[in-house]
Amino acid sequence: MIEIRGAGKIASKKNRTRLATVGGKARAFKHKDVVDFEKMLQQLAHISMRGREPIVGNVCMYLDVVFGDNRARDLQNCFGSICDALNGIVYVDDSQIVKIVASKVVIKNEWSFIIKVDEL
Repeated sequence: MIEIRGAGKIASKKNRTRLATVGGKARAFKHKDVVDFEKMLQQLAHISMRGREPIVGNVCMYLDVVFGDNRARDLQNCFGSICDALNGIVYVDDSQIVKIVASKVVIKNEWSFIIKVDEL
């Protein structure tokens, strides 16, 4: 099982993209917060993998999130950024995720997460 622990807010892809016209075609771009979060998570994932190859089979992802305030937050919005960031590092592609187990808790002024990925 691979375990990744981090501190800080998980950047949600929901409402964090912008549209721009490039070469006459409309394209969506990730918000800077999402890009920065994904880079940070990729660094943590590389450390957790310690030179291991990405998992090639089906995986289960466990996510425990601590939110630091009482605002209404949707747990499922955390997954887009996390799944994309771990592509090619922990698993080959996020389409390998066949099971997700998640929980959230609120602890004032504390922001953290634990991600566990287990090959099935």
